[in-house]
Amino acid sequence: MNRITFLKFWSIAVGSMDAVTGLLLIAAPALVLRMLGIAPPSADALVFLSWMGVFITAVGLSYAMALGRRSRGETVWAFTAIVRILVALFLLAKILGGILPIPWGIVGLSDAVVGGIQIAILRMGWWKEVPE
Repeated sequence: MNRITFLKFWSIAVGSMDAVTGLLLIAAPALVLRMLGIAPPSADALVFLSWMGVFITAVGLSYAMALGRRSRGETVWAFTAIVRILVALFLLAKILGGILPIPWGIVGLSDAVVGGIQIAILRMGWWKEVPE
């Protein structure tokens, strides 16, 4: 797999992962939490997880813009990497502070890994191979 194919594959795979997760959070937030091994909060609090699902869906759908010109791909990857690192740091702080249960760590870890990989690839200049 060449670099350009990988960039497209990654954008589709990661974007789809976020879009589907976000849609699930909108439609069935308690199910998503149970799949993560997290006890759902009260029913009136689930609406806030659905609200977060809207933003997660938007992040996922933003990867579709990376399939166009190079500048779009670099911008989408840089922005989503920042979002992911911030989410990972937030979750780490809340887990270490005892506010969120440890199973939230899988979300933080996946965001940290994806964000870190995207930053590394941006720094290596792979997007420079994509035509303007």
